[in-house]
Formats: sequence, structure tokens, C-alpha cells
Amino acid sequence: MIEITFLDCFEEIRFVAELLLAVHLFGTMFSKRKENFWKMAVASGVVLACISLFYPIVILNRFSFSKMGLLTIILNSGWYCLLVAFAYIIILLCYKLSKADALFVCTMGYALQHIEFVFINEWLAKRRWMDLTNHIFLYVVICIGSTMLLYAGVYLIFHHFFDSYPEGLFFDTPQNLIIMAGMLFMLIVCTFMCQTIFTAGRMDYDTPNTLGGIVDIIVCVLVLSVGFSFGRIHMLNQEKEIIEQLLYERKRQYELSKENIDVINSKCHDLKHQINALEQVDEGERSAYIKELEEAIEIYDSVLNTGNEVVDTILSEKSLNCEKRNIRLSCICDASHLDFMSTLDIYALLGNALDNAIETVSKYKDVNKRVISLSIKAVGEFLSIQTENYCQGELKFENGLPVTVKRNKAYHGYGMKSMRHIVEKYGGSLVCGAKNNSFTLQILLPMPAEFLRLYELREQEQKESTV
Repeated sequence: MIEITFLDCFEEIRFVAELLLAVHLFGTMFSKRKENFWKMAVASGVVLACISLFYPIVILNRFSFSKMGLLTIILNSGWYCLLVAFAYIIILLCYKLSKADALFVCTMGYALQHIEFVFINEWLAKRRWMDLTNHIFLYVVICIGSTMLLYAGVYLIFHHFFDSYPEGLFFDTPQNLIIMAGMLFMLIVCTFMCQTIFTAGRMDYDTPNTLGGIVDIIVCVLVLSVGFSFGRIHMLNQEKEIIEQLLYERKRQYELSKENIDVINSKCHDLKHQINALEQVDEGERSAYIKELEEAIEIYDSVLNTGNEVVDTILSEKSLNCEKRNIRLSCICDASHLDFMSTLDIYALLGNALDNAIETVSKYKDVNKRVISLSIKAVGEFLSIQTENYCQGELKFENGLPVTVKRNKAYHGYGMKSMRHIVEKYGGSLVCGAKNNSFTLQILLPMPAEFLRLYELREQEQKESTV
């Protein structure tokens, strides 16, 4: 029977607290919190801290590690692997992360926590200041202070590598899951080997393990370096995708502008002949020609009253494109509440949504299937944007977005991702769905309070002016 001290209990709670703080640190860097984040984070932290006390109170109290040899290593490593597994579950519950990203966060968090542990335990408490643990209050303060300084420094230096990835770094492919799980497993194995291999046969944990500590820190630093390299590579790939997307969009815009000019030239040519024909027909036929002329130019001014100049421009451009492709674009739009978004964001969001719908319905020969509907309206404190178009066959979805079947998947996939990024930038949600041969894209954006007050004043002024 071994006497359990306050220090034994503190060391276990300290491990859990430092590990959870580290994984939350990396989780916050490049992912979004779930709605119940604070409740889940506090509750899970308290529960895991209570679970950690099982080790000193039950296991240490029942077994003498100095006589257990290899069983000590197995039991010790198994227990801490279990605590890391609990941390992994907590990360999934608290953040909008893929399973592969959660494993990555746990790996980075464990490496950071272990650097702090080795520095305080192996270097400071067992070599430089051997009676530090006898001054328990000072020891607790040093542990807390060193953790805060180390974690704050890591966050300030490296958070820009990850804070621009709302969708995370890795998808849940078998390859990514195997790599991330293997990376975490090897880190745990290496750290426990470093703590035991240089003291094997003695199992005297009060003896300074200098060489093991040095190797331990090197391993953890290497893991952190690999993780930050992942972030850097991802950032460079993202910039490359953006440049390629901009070049692709510029080329597509040129082709679209050329098509629109051809449509306008064709219309003008037809109008010229129809005007000439008016001089040579009688009064009865003239009214029929005039009606035909009115229908021909109706497309140019039928969509320019949405209440937002940017939306008017987009719809004018897309209407010309639809006219050339014999597509009917139906719009019920009140975009007067869309002023809180930047011009580029509005253009990218609506432009991508309508382009995707146009490309989808263009492949159908039946004109009844060449129909696109767009709705923009205020719903309470939210702005609703919805597109709907015919879509034949079963669509595949990945992470809530449809998977493109085009050869240039990078461009089209990035277009949908950029739409989601814009929506999430304004705190909204984007939902896609396909049912009964109909594809629907639904976007909800919360309108800022200052804009809501401005709209209310504007509506009140309009009512007063009509009285």
C-alpha cells in the first residue's frame, strides 16, 4: 500500500489540464466552435479531471511500480493513451472538425504539453531544483506560469498558419485517418520510450533522465514542426488554388462577355430589320411588330429593380447568358437588405450560384427543364437567398457540398467551397439538397443590427412620405 499525496493527484490533474488546454489551443486556431462549446468544454474538463484521479487513488494505491518491470510501462502508457482518447472525443464534441483533423489536433496538443512536462519535471524539478516538489505551492505556480507562457508564445507565433482554415486541413479519407492516427501513436510511443529506456532496470523516476528528456523534446519539436509545415503547405496550396481560380474566372468572364456581346449584336441586328419592316406594313401588322419589339427588349430591364445595384448587374449579365442558352431565369428578389455584404462577396456568391445552375440545366435538351429560379428576401432578422434548378440523376455529396463530375474539379469544387467560406464569413449557413429531380441551394445570412435599424428608419421614412 502506497501513501497517496497531494502531489500525486496534482500531477494527474495537471496532465489533463495541460493536454486539454493544448488541444483547445490548436482547435481554436483553425476550426469553429460548436454552439454548446463552453458548456461542453467545462463539463468535459471537470469529468476528465475526475477520471484522472482514478490513477493515483486506485492504481498507484494497489500496485508497486518498482517491482512490476515491463507491466509498469504497459499499464502506464495504456492509462495515458486512454486519457488522450478522451481528449480526442472532447475535441470532436467541442469543434466543427473532421475526425482526421481531431487526431491532428490531439497530436499537436500532446506534443506541446509534453515539452512543458519534460522541461519542468526532467530539467527543472529533477536536476536544477531538486527539492522544488517539496514546496508544493511554488511548484503549482511554476507549472501554471510555464504552461501559460509556452502556450501563449506558440499561439502568438504560429496561429496565422491555421486561422484561415474554417474547413480544417484534412478530409476523413482512409489515408488521412491512418496517417494522423499513426502519427499520434508514434508520438506517444516515442515519448514513453524516452522516459523509460534510459532508466530501464532501475525504474527510479527521481533520478534525472537528461538524455531521455533531450530526445523527448527533440521528438516533440519535430512533430510540431511537421504540423506547422502541414499548415504552411496547405496555405500555399490554397493561394495557388485562388490564383488558378482567378485565372479561370477571368477566362470564363471573357468568354461570357463575348457571348453577351454576340447576343446584343444579334438582337440589335434583328431590331434594325424589324424597325425597317415597320415602314412597309399596314397599321394592323405594325402593332404586332411593336409588341414583338417590346418582348425582345424586355430582358434588358425586367431584372433591374432588386434594390441593389450589384445584384441588378449580376442578374442582367446572367439573363443575357440565359437568353443565349434558351434558359428561363425566374427572379423574385428584394435585395435592398443586402448592403451589409461587400460588392466582391455578393458577386462571388450569386455569380457562382447562378453559374452552377446555368451549367447544370444547359445540358438538357428539353426546354421545360431549362428553368432556374432565384429568390432573395428578408425573413425576420435573416436574409434568405435560394436557387432552384432541375437536376436529373443522383448527386453525391461530400461535407455537405455536391461533388462535381467535371474534369476541372479543382475549379468547380473550389467555387462551392468559396461560397461556403463567404457565407460563414458573415455568420450564415449554406445548405444544398437534391430531391425529386430538383436541386436547391439555400443560404441564410444574419443581418447586422445596425443595418436592420437603418432599414427600419428607411421604411418609416418611405411610409411618412406617402402619407
